[in-house]
Amino acid sequence: MSEWDGIEGYASWNEKLRALMDEAAKAAKRTEPDARYAMSDRLVEFVENSFPNDDKIKALDDIASKAAVGLLEQNIDDRLKSIVARNAELAQLTKQFEAGAEDANASAASIRLQRVKQTLDVLNTGVAAMKDLRATLKTGTDKQLIASIDKAMSAAQSVRNLLEKT
Repeated sequence: MSEWDGIEGYASWNEKLRALMDEAAKAAKRTEPDARYAMSDRLVEFVENSFPNDDKIKALDDIASKAAVGLLEQNIDDRLKSIVARNAELAQLTKQFEAGAEDANASAASIRLQRVKQTLDVLNTGVAAMKDLRATLKTGTDKQLIASIDKAMSAAQSVRNLLEKT
């Protein structure tokens, strides 16, 4: 039996949409996107199953459609925030590596063993942080960010190899 069985007439469809909208409000407050995706799907199912297609039902369908889109937009906004945060982390790590590389090049002839060790520690920590960040990324949606992280890790490894030779 489907949740849409037995619903007939505007009053029943209106009542069903009110219940769905209450659930949608709760899903919108949750942090996990799956709850919002599932609720968005149920709202689309409401549009697919509601009948008859008179003006009143079409008005309910319009509300359900907008709510479904709103839930998906919330997921998109959350994902964009996550990507911006990762880009900021990458920028910070890149600055860290650039600063370490500039310091190493400026004083390469007179670097003491302790300075080399400190720089190696920073590079190792940074590479570990980038590996952790990279492990959280999805290959389909974060290709450009993954490529940038790989490039930064390669550059850090090159600097590390040079420092180990000194």
